Amino acid sequence: GNTLFTSDGNGNLTTQEMNFPAFHAYSTSAQSIANTTQTTMTFTAEDFDTANAFDTSTGVFTVPSGKGGKYVFYCSASLNNVTPSRFLLTGYQNDATARLATETGSASSYSAINVCGQINLSAGDNFRFKIYQNNGGSVNTFAYRHLVFFGGYRIGS
Repeated sequence: GNTLFTSDGNGNLTTQEMNFPAFHAYSTSAQSIANTTQTTMTFTAEDFDTANAFDTSTGVFTVPSGKGGKYVFYCSASLNNVTPSRFLLTGYQNDATARLATETGSASSYSAINVCGQINLSAGDNFRFKIYQNNGGSVNTFAYRHLVFFGGYRIGS
């Protein structure tokens, strides 16, 4: 409904679960990214996952039943000591390119890229990020939780 919180009259406040479901996952090991190939990013650990909706083995978030709506997703990726001329991070909704993408290239020997945005999802939809680089051969992502991560949360219906 329209109730954000209630009180029992004794100072005990009950809040609606705002911004749920929510998750934040990160990388604990390097991931090999092949040259000129869109590769689904995987994130091997979680700080939290309120609805067990993120799969660390596949890198995919799936909207739980009854939780369709507007979501904010964010992702960061960093390549280990390479300077690709093209470094791309793209969000995918149900295996189709979503409107979340960012690109950089040749900026430094430790390329980093970040993206954040809002997507409308329905129950059962899934969302993931894919990474692309064209350094001339396979390269690895960093394996640090503050450099390679993916998270999101629902902001409303």
